[in-house]
Amino acid sequence: MDSPRALGLAAALGLTASLAAAAPRRAAAGASVAPEVFGGYSFTQAGEADLHGVGLSGSYPLGPTFRLVLDLSGHTGSFAGADLGQLGVMAGARWTPMSGRLRPFVEGVVGGVRTSVDVDVGGTRVSDADTDWGLAIGGGADYGLGGAWSLRGLVHLRMLSGEGGWSTDPRLAVGVSYRLGR
Repeated sequence: MDSPRALGLAAALGLTASLAAAAPRRAAAGASVAPEVFGGYSFTQAGEADLHGVGLSGSYPLGPTFRLVLDLSGHTGSFAGADLGQLGVMAGARWTPMSGRLRPFVEGVVGGVRTSVDVDVGGTRVSDADTDWGLAIGGGADYGLGGAWSLRGLVHLRMLSGEGGWSTDPRLAVGVSYRLGR
């Protein structure tokens, strides 16, 4: 990961933490303890390749501030003549320190990312795929639109272990979330 990208990701995570610390506190008792679902656009960088796709997640409350999270993401793109695909499945926990219209959060998830590569070599299609295990840390914020709907922005730093080393790839997602039973 190059220095400007690492600095940008660090700044985004720092901004999320600052929002969480600086925003006015509300009673945790007022927080919604309903399950929620999220869907939206997702972007990741796998090495030097820019991949675009979809992010889906669901969460189940363990109380007013902690949630169990299941995060699914699928990305596709091409780089240097190869068609690339990624499918990520990770689970973990999210902490949302306050309720209200703006709800910053931090989360950590662990799981795997399946990467596939297809390339034409001399008129023959060659394919390869492998699964890398790792974790993602990050955060974001939900902005309430009214009722059960919210806009969500999310930043993850995915650290994957594979092929004898670690890769560190940023992931950004933006979309809508819906609180069930609200």
